Amino acid sequence: MKTGVMPVGHLSESQMRSVLLAATAPPPLRRGRPWRFQCTPDAVELYADSLSTGTDSDQRERMLDCGAALLNLRLAIKAQSSHADTRLFPTADRPDLLAVVRPNGYETIAPVDRELVAAIAGRQSNRRPFTAAVVPDAVRRQLRRAAEVERAWLATITDDQVPQLRDIMHRTELPPATPGPGGGSDLDIEPGRLVVVIGSLHDTALGRLQAGQALQRVLLTAAAAGLSAALSSQVMAVPAARRELRQLLGGGLWPQVMLRLGHGTAVASPTQTQLEDVVISDEHPFGR
Repeated sequence: MKTGVMPVGHLSESQMRSVLLAATAPPPLRRGRPWRFQCTPDAVELYADSLSTGTDSDQRERMLDCGAALLNLRLAIKAQSSHADTRLFPTADRPDLLAVVRPNGYETIAPVDRELVAAIAGRQSNRRPFTAAVVPDAVRRQLRRAAEVERAWLATITDDQVPQLRDIMHRTELPPATPGPGGGSDLDIEPGRLVVVIGSLHDTALGRLQAGQALQRVLLTAAAAGLSAALSSQVMAVPAARRELRQLLGGGLWPQVMLRLGHGTAVASPTQTQLEDVVISDEHPFGR
Protein backbone atom coordinates (compact mmCIF):
# COMPACT_ATOMS: atom_id res chain seq x y z
CA MET A 1 0.00 0.00 0.00
CA LYS A 2 1.35 3.42 -0.91
CA THR A 3 1.03 6.19 1.60
CA GLY A 4 -1.11 9.01 0.28
CA VAL A 5 0.37 11.96 -1.56
CA MET A 6 3.87 11.29 -2.87
CA PRO A 7 6.09 12.27 -5.83
CA VAL A 8 4.83 10.75 -9.09
CA GLY A 9 7.15 10.58 -12.09
CA HIS A 10 8.95 13.91 -12.37
CA LEU A 11 6.28 15.74 -10.33
CA SER A 12 7.20 16.57 -6.74
CA GLU A 13 5.03 15.89 -3.72
CA SER A 14 3.96 19.55 -3.57
CA GLN A 15 3.05 19.49 -7.27
CA MET A 16 1.05 16.30 -6.74
CA ARG A 17 -0.78 17.88 -3.83
CA SER A 18 -1.81 20.74 -6.13
CA VAL A 19 -2.84 18.25 -8.84
CA LEU A 20 -4.96 16.16 -6.47
CA LEU A 21 -6.63 19.17 -4.88
CA ALA A 22 -7.79 20.24 -8.34
CA ALA A 23 -8.91 16.70 -9.16
CA THR A 24 -11.05 16.47 -6.02
CA ALA A 25 -13.39 19.34 -6.92
CA PRO A 26 -17.05 18.49 -6.20
CA PRO A 27 -18.45 16.07 -8.78
CA PRO A 28 -21.35 17.17 -10.99
CA LEU A 29 -24.03 14.64 -9.98
CA ARG A 30 -23.52 13.00 -6.60
CA ARG A 31 -22.97 14.49 -3.16
CA GLY A 32 -20.39 11.84 -2.32
CA ARG A 33 -17.21 11.15 -4.20
CA PRO A 34 -17.45 7.63 -5.62
CA TRP A 35 -13.77 7.39 -6.51
CA ARG A 36 -10.32 7.37 -5.00
CA PHE A 37 -6.85 8.20 -6.28
CA GLN A 38 -3.78 6.15 -5.48
CA CYS A 39 -0.29 7.48 -6.09
CA THR A 40 2.47 5.14 -7.26
CA PRO A 41 6.04 6.12 -8.16
CA ASP A 42 5.15 6.61 -11.82
CA ALA A 43 1.37 7.05 -12.08
CA VAL A 44 -1.90 8.11 -10.46
CA GLU A 45 -4.55 5.39 -10.44
CA LEU A 46 -8.27 6.17 -10.40
CA TYR A 47 -10.55 3.63 -8.68
CA ALA A 48 -14.34 3.50 -8.45
CA ASP A 49 -16.43 2.07 -5.64
CA SER A 50 -18.89 -0.82 -6.04
CA LEU A 51 -19.81 -0.38 -9.70
CA SER A 52 -21.78 -3.62 -9.55
CA THR A 53 -24.20 -2.30 -6.92
CA GLY A 54 -27.13 0.07 -7.15
CA THR A 55 -29.54 0.75 -10.00
CA ASP A 56 -28.37 1.35 -13.55
CA SER A 57 -28.98 5.05 -12.98
CA ASP A 58 -26.77 4.96 -9.86
CA GLN A 59 -24.01 3.22 -11.79
CA ARG A 60 -24.29 5.68 -14.67
CA GLU A 61 -24.05 8.72 -12.39
CA ARG A 62 -21.16 7.14 -10.49
CA MET A 63 -19.24 6.59 -13.72
CA LEU A 64 -19.97 10.11 -14.97
CA ASP A 65 -18.62 11.58 -11.75
CA CYS A 66 -15.52 9.40 -11.99
CA GLY A 67 -15.03 10.69 -15.54
CA ALA A 68 -15.35 14.27 -14.31
CA ALA A 69 -12.69 13.65 -11.66
CA LEU A 70 -10.44 12.09 -14.30
CA LEU A 71 -10.74 15.13 -16.57
CA ASN A 72 -9.80 17.40 -13.65
CA LEU A 73 -6.79 15.19 -12.92
CA ARG A 74 -5.60 15.29 -16.54
CA LEU A 75 -5.97 19.07 -16.76
CA ALA A 76 -4.20 19.62 -13.43
CA ILE A 77 -1.24 17.51 -14.58
CA LYS A 78 -1.07 19.58 -17.77
CA ALA A 79 -1.02 22.71 -15.61
CA GLN A 80 2.26 21.40 -14.16
CA SER A 81 3.70 21.47 -17.73
CA SER A 82 3.52 17.69 -17.99
CA HIS A 83 1.85 15.40 -20.52
CA ALA A 84 -0.92 13.29 -18.93
CA ASP A 85 -0.54 9.86 -20.55
CA THR A 86 -3.91 8.24 -19.83
CA ARG A 87 -5.06 4.62 -20.19
CA LEU A 88 -8.72 3.77 -19.52
CA PHE A 89 -9.63 0.39 -18.02
CA PRO A 90 -6.04 -0.83 -18.28
CA THR A 91 -6.64 -4.22 -16.62
CA ALA A 92 -9.46 -6.50 -17.75
CA ASP A 93 -9.73 -8.30 -14.40
CA ARG A 94 -9.93 -5.05 -12.38
CA PRO A 95 -13.14 -3.24 -13.43
CA ASP A 96 -12.79 -0.90 -10.45
CA LEU A 97 -9.48 0.41 -11.82
CA LEU A 98 -10.85 2.99 -14.25
CA ALA A 99 -7.70 4.76 -15.37
CA VAL A 100 -3.96 5.06 -14.97
CA VAL A 101 -2.52 8.52 -15.62
CA ARG A 102 1.24 8.94 -15.99
CA PRO A 103 2.91 12.36 -15.96
CA ASN A 104 5.11 11.63 -18.95
CA GLY A 105 7.53 14.20 -20.30
CA TYR A 106 6.90 17.91 -20.59
CA GLU A 107 4.09 19.66 -22.42
CA THR A 108 3.13 23.32 -22.59
CA ILE A 109 -0.49 23.69 -21.57
CA ALA A 110 -2.72 25.30 -24.21
CA PRO A 111 -4.35 28.63 -23.25
CA VAL A 112 -7.83 27.12 -23.49
CA ASP A 113 -6.89 24.34 -21.06
CA ARG A 114 -5.32 26.86 -18.68
CA GLU A 115 -8.67 28.68 -18.58
CA LEU A 116 -10.39 25.40 -17.74
CA VAL A 117 -7.95 24.71 -14.90
CA ALA A 118 -8.68 28.16 -13.48
CA ALA A 119 -12.42 27.38 -13.59
CA ILE A 120 -12.16 24.10 -11.65
CA ALA A 121 -12.12 25.54 -8.13
CA GLY A 122 -15.18 27.77 -8.54
CA ARG A 123 -17.39 25.61 -10.74
CA GLN A 124 -20.67 24.92 -9.00
CA SER A 125 -24.07 23.71 -10.15
CA ASN A 126 -26.57 26.59 -10.13
CA ARG A 127 -30.26 25.77 -9.76
CA ARG A 128 -31.44 29.35 -9.55
CA PRO A 129 -33.57 30.62 -12.44
CA PHE A 130 -31.53 31.87 -15.39
CA THR A 131 -32.07 35.14 -17.22
CA ALA A 132 -33.42 35.29 -20.78
CA ALA A 133 -30.03 36.39 -22.13
CA VAL A 134 -29.05 34.38 -25.21
CA VAL A 135 -25.92 32.22 -25.21
CA PRO A 136 -23.87 33.33 -28.27
CA ASP A 137 -23.43 30.91 -31.14
CA ALA A 138 -19.65 31.05 -30.73
CA VAL A 139 -19.95 29.78 -27.16
CA ARG A 140 -22.38 27.06 -28.25
CA ARG A 141 -19.79 25.86 -30.75
CA GLN A 142 -17.14 25.81 -28.02
CA LEU A 143 -19.40 23.67 -25.84
CA ARG A 144 -20.07 21.22 -28.65
CA ARG A 145 -16.37 20.97 -29.45
CA ALA A 146 -15.57 20.39 -25.76
CA ALA A 147 -17.71 17.25 -25.77
CA GLU A 148 -16.25 16.02 -29.05
CA VAL A 149 -12.67 16.36 -27.75
CA GLU A 150 -13.54 13.70 -25.16
CA ARG A 151 -15.09 11.34 -27.74
CA ALA A 152 -18.64 12.15 -26.72
CA TRP A 153 -21.35 14.28 -28.32
CA LEU A 154 -23.49 17.25 -27.34
CA ALA A 155 -26.99 17.69 -28.76
CA THR A 156 -28.96 20.92 -28.34
CA ILE A 157 -32.69 20.67 -27.60
CA THR A 158 -34.43 22.75 -30.26
CA ASP A 159 -37.44 24.94 -29.57
CA ASP A 160 -39.58 22.42 -31.48
CA GLN A 161 -38.40 19.63 -29.17
CA VAL A 162 -39.08 21.49 -25.89
CA PRO A 163 -42.79 20.49 -25.64
CA GLN A 164 -41.93 16.81 -26.18
CA LEU A 165 -39.12 16.99 -23.64
CA ARG A 166 -41.37 18.59 -21.04
CA ASP A 167 -43.98 15.88 -21.66
CA ILE A 168 -41.36 13.15 -21.16
CA MET A 169 -40.20 14.77 -17.94
CA HIS A 170 -43.73 15.16 -16.58
CA ARG A 171 -44.46 11.50 -17.25
CA THR A 172 -41.48 10.26 -15.26
CA GLU A 173 -43.64 10.84 -12.17
CA LEU A 174 -40.56 11.72 -10.14
CA PRO A 175 -40.31 14.82 -7.96
CA PRO A 176 -37.98 17.45 -9.41
CA ALA A 177 -34.44 17.47 -8.12
CA THR A 178 -34.10 19.46 -4.92
CA PRO A 179 -33.85 23.11 -5.95
CA GLY A 180 -31.00 25.23 -4.75
CA PRO A 181 -31.24 28.76 -3.35
CA GLY A 182 -33.71 30.80 -5.38
CA GLY A 183 -35.74 27.84 -6.69
CA GLY A 184 -35.55 26.23 -10.11
CA SER A 185 -36.23 22.65 -11.08
CA ASP A 186 -35.62 20.04 -13.74
CA LEU A 187 -38.67 21.37 -15.59
CA ASP A 188 -37.35 24.93 -15.73
CA ILE A 189 -36.85 24.83 -19.51
CA GLU A 190 -38.42 27.15 -22.05
CA PRO A 191 -38.05 27.85 -25.77
CA GLY A 192 -35.08 30.09 -26.40
CA ARG A 193 -33.10 28.72 -23.44
CA LEU A 194 -30.05 26.52 -23.94
CA VAL A 195 -30.70 22.91 -22.93
CA VAL A 196 -28.19 20.30 -24.06
CA VAL A 197 -27.74 16.55 -23.72
CA ILE A 198 -24.34 14.89 -23.47
CA GLY A 199 -24.21 11.32 -24.68
CA SER A 200 -22.02 8.46 -25.83
CA LEU A 201 -21.80 6.15 -28.81
CA HIS A 202 -22.22 3.06 -26.58
CA ASP A 203 -24.06 2.69 -23.27
CA THR A 204 -21.10 0.95 -21.62
CA ALA A 205 -18.82 1.72 -18.70
CA LEU A 206 -16.24 3.06 -21.16
CA GLY A 207 -18.82 5.20 -22.94
CA ARG A 208 -20.05 6.61 -19.64
CA LEU A 209 -16.51 7.32 -18.42
CA GLN A 210 -15.83 9.22 -21.65
CA ALA A 211 -19.14 11.06 -21.29
CA GLY A 212 -18.16 12.04 -17.73
CA GLN A 213 -14.94 13.59 -19.01
CA ALA A 214 -16.93 15.37 -21.73
CA LEU A 215 -19.44 16.57 -19.13
CA GLN A 216 -16.71 18.15 -17.02
CA ARG A 217 -15.01 19.74 -20.03
CA VAL A 218 -18.35 21.22 -21.10
CA LEU A 219 -19.05 22.49 -17.57
CA LEU A 220 -15.62 24.09 -17.27
CA THR A 221 -15.91 25.60 -20.77
CA ALA A 222 -19.26 27.08 -19.76
CA ALA A 223 -17.83 28.44 -16.49
CA ALA A 224 -14.87 30.00 -18.33
CA ALA A 225 -17.38 31.71 -20.65
CA GLY A 226 -19.30 33.14 -17.68
CA LEU A 227 -22.24 30.74 -17.90
CA SER A 228 -24.06 28.93 -15.12
CA ALA A 229 -25.06 25.29 -15.43
CA ALA A 230 -27.77 23.15 -13.83
CA LEU A 231 -27.67 19.38 -14.26
CA SER A 232 -30.86 17.40 -14.70
CA SER A 233 -30.97 13.71 -13.82
CA GLN A 234 -34.74 13.18 -13.73
CA VAL A 235 -35.18 11.85 -17.28
CA MET A 236 -32.08 9.64 -17.05
CA ALA A 237 -33.27 7.93 -13.85
CA VAL A 238 -36.23 6.23 -15.58
CA PRO A 239 -35.19 3.77 -18.32
CA ALA A 240 -38.37 4.29 -20.38
CA ALA A 241 -38.00 8.08 -20.26
CA ARG A 242 -34.34 7.82 -21.21
CA ARG A 243 -35.27 5.69 -24.22
CA GLU A 244 -37.85 8.30 -25.25
CA LEU A 245 -35.23 11.02 -24.98
CA ARG A 246 -32.90 8.93 -27.09
CA GLN A 247 -35.56 8.68 -29.81
CA LEU A 248 -36.27 12.41 -29.55
CA LEU A 249 -32.59 13.03 -30.33
CA GLY A 250 -32.55 10.71 -33.35
CA GLY A 251 -32.18 7.26 -31.81
CA GLY A 252 -28.55 6.67 -32.75
CA LEU A 253 -26.63 7.59 -29.60
CA TRP A 254 -27.10 7.21 -25.85
CA PRO A 255 -28.00 10.25 -23.69
CA GLN A 256 -26.11 10.29 -20.39
CA VAL A 257 -26.90 13.67 -18.79
CA MET A 258 -28.87 16.82 -19.54
CA LEU A 259 -27.82 20.41 -18.72
CA ARG A 260 -29.45 23.81 -18.64
CA LEU A 261 -26.89 26.51 -19.49
CA GLY A 262 -27.30 30.24 -19.26
CA HIS A 263 -26.74 33.39 -17.23
CA GLY A 264 -27.61 33.13 -13.55
CA THR A 265 -26.91 34.86 -10.27
CA ALA A 266 -23.84 33.77 -8.34
CA VAL A 267 -23.91 30.85 -5.91
CA ALA A 268 -21.57 30.05 -3.05
CA SER A 269 -18.25 28.47 -3.91
CA PRO A 270 -18.02 24.71 -3.24
CA THR A 271 -16.36 23.37 -0.11
CA GLN A 272 -12.86 22.01 -0.60
CA THR A 273 -12.46 18.27 -0.10
CA GLN A 274 -9.80 16.99 2.28
CA LEU A 275 -7.20 14.99 0.38
CA GLU A 276 -7.12 12.21 2.95
CA ASP A 277 -10.78 11.53 2.11
CA VAL A 278 -10.03 10.72 -1.54
CA VAL A 279 -6.39 9.53 -1.65
CA ILE A 280 -5.72 5.90 -0.74
CA SER A 281 -3.16 5.41 2.02
CA ASP A 282 -2.38 3.02 4.87
CA GLU A 283 -4.39 5.25 7.20
CA HIS A 284 -7.25 5.66 4.69
CA PRO A 285 -7.67 2.44 2.66
CA PHE A 286 -10.35 2.14 0.02
CA GLY A 287 -12.35 -1.08 0.22
CA ARG A 288 -12.71 -2.73 -3.18
